[in-house]
Amino acid sequence: MKPDFRTSAPILLPLAILWGLTVVTQLAGLAYGVAQAGHDVAPVLLPSALVLSLVTLPMVWLGLSLGPQTGLGAPRLIDLLDKVPGTGSRLLKSARLAGMLGLLIGAGMVALKLALLPYSPPDMPELGFRGPVGSLLVSIAAAVGEEVWFRLGLMTLLVWSVSRLLGQTEPHPVMMWLIIVLTAVAFGMAHLPQLASFDAATPFSIWATVLGNCAVGSLYGWCYWRHGLLAAMVAHFSADFVIHVLPAFSH
Repeated sequence: MKPDFRTSAPILLPLAILWGLTVVTQLAGLAYGVAQAGHDVAPVLLPSALVLSLVTLPMVWLGLSLGPQTGLGAPRLIDLLDKVPGTGSRLLKSARLAGMLGLLIGAGMVALKLALLPYSPPDMPELGFRGPVGSLLVSIAAAVGEEVWFRLGLMTLLVWSVSRLLGQTEPHPVMMWLIIVLTAVAFGMAHLPQLASFDAATPFSIWATVLGNCAVGSLYGWCYWRHGLLAAMVAHFSADFVIHVLPAFSH
């Protein structure tokens, strides 16, 4: 069931919360990686926080401002802040479903990656190469930040824009699925610079990265559409936990 939404909910507090969570989780993962590489963390924190804020604040504002016009946004977060009765139980129900789906698709992605291992470039890092702590921090950062940027920000903007263009008062399911997949493709392509940083950007690995992230991104988009932003974050974290964190314990 699609979450309820309201058109006049104030956005300042949820904007501050989502911005703060995104910046803090991203900086935590970055700082751990920089420290593990033996570099000084302090010089990178402020510039990184500024860049993250420049990206995150407009995306959160767009999502929270345009969301009520499309049935998206973060209505359950607002309900939680407003202490609307029953919100906690609805969030837990959605989180359980999203978590289960995330675990399942994460396991499928791991099985697929292992099956395709002979075709992967030799420089491709192993699953869980960051170690348990690094993988956990990166998984949390991705679950928060990428859902804020791609689902709350980009997907909401696309739904609002296309709805206005077509004169739809309520987004059609076919249109929603097209935008979910389009957003997921953008999500997959955003992972290509990381692939290039490993010197593993072969045609096979590029297609595998885009298609794999498109598959999981479509799940996150569906969770956002039908169960809200927090459910999308839970699904994302659950999948990444299986893909990145669990394999790290085998190293």
